[in-house]
Amino acid sequence: MKKLIFFLGFITAQTVYEGEITFDYEGTEDGTFSSIIQDSIVSAFSFNQTTGDTSYLLLASITQQEDDEFDLFLAILTDTTFPVGPRTWDIPGEGDEDNPLSLETIVVFMPGLDSTFVLDLFDSVTDTSSTNDSSDVISDIFSSLTNDLYLGLQGEVEITESTDTSIIGVFNTVMIKPAFYFPPHTISIDNGEFIFNEVSLPALSISNDLQPLRTNILQEVYPNPFNSSIVIEFFIEEGPRDISLSIFDINGRNLETLFSGPIAPGAKSVRWDSGQNSSGIYFVVLETEHYVDSKKLILVK
Repeated sequence: MKKLIFFLGFITAQTVYEGEITFDYEGTEDGTFSSIIQDSIVSAFSFNQTTGDTSYLLLASITQQEDDEFDLFLAILTDTTFPVGPRTWDIPGEGDEDNPLSLETIVVFMPGLDSTFVLDLFDSVTDTSSTNDSSDVISDIFSSLTNDLYLGLQGEVEITESTDTSIIGVFNTVMIKPAFYFPPHTISIDNGEFIFNEVSLPALSISNDLQPLRTNILQEVYPNPFNSSIVIEFFIEEGPRDISLSIFDINGRNLETLFSGPIAPGAKSVRWDSGQNSSGIYFVVLETEHYVDSKKLILVK
């Protein structure tokens, strides 16, 4: 029997983490970043992926400052080892400073964003199912949001501890808005810390005659983020066949099985009522005898 992690159909090696990013910032804008939204939900998310000879560690988080206002922080650290180990990255590190996407250490901070906008942006940043690498996400941000972001100008990011299941580190940086202002808009980030633990997701056993997916079995979910309930659509090419359709949380716990049993071919839909589940990241997973498909859901109450 082979093992397949349902979390994604990666074409690159990848490890996924959740945790916290905290820091204080002052300058043109002042505040405290805590990775907390809606008073108690921890939002920090990280993944370490490798493409070719290059390894990327992405750290991302949002903090709620007001009812409809959020801060977003993200950093991309480039290395040649996977998974990343303890080391120090200079900000911005090696690369062409006239081309931020070439830099070894990219640090971006965007304070005071509208809630709907930041959730859509955070979803794209943490979309681990994307075939694009981390720099593609940053490219999109730079091309459309130059007036809203601060970019790391100098400082350091250090991973102080790295194990099979966790990453711990510290950072500080001076940041500037690339958009022209006089005097320049700058902030200093101090007391930066992050701690992440690997997301433990169940391994699903599948037979050796695994068949490639001919289509997207699970359709794209809309709206996503969603508020209370959502319709999940999927397509079965051949049948009848036995399937299971389940909801997992980010820790890999099976919260609810929406459907289990034989089903005829064709387009199908099932509604998931989130009930008492709190805001956060969830996964809908469709499993048959020969394949597994999954989609990420973001619940915002």
